[in-house]
Amino acid sequence: MSKDKEGFVFTIVEDDVVNVTIEVSQEDYDRELAAGVEEEYLLKPGRHKMKRGGFLARHPELKIKERKSV
Repeated sequence: MSKDKEGFVFTIVEDDVVNVTIEVSQEDYDRELAAGVEEEYLLKPGRHKMKRGGFLARHPELKIKERKSV
């Protein structure tokens, strides 16, 4: 990876702390394909709605209830 690469680029359309909507442009998608990223690992161009913090919501047993210093 060269120093001038930005990494995956997208635009945040909406963000209300819990939900986020991002937009991937065709140009960003094409650039990632040209850089060698396999298509199965890319988000298709368009808007994508996602929920933040979903992992801990589905697995509440993993939340740290009390932290103790060692």
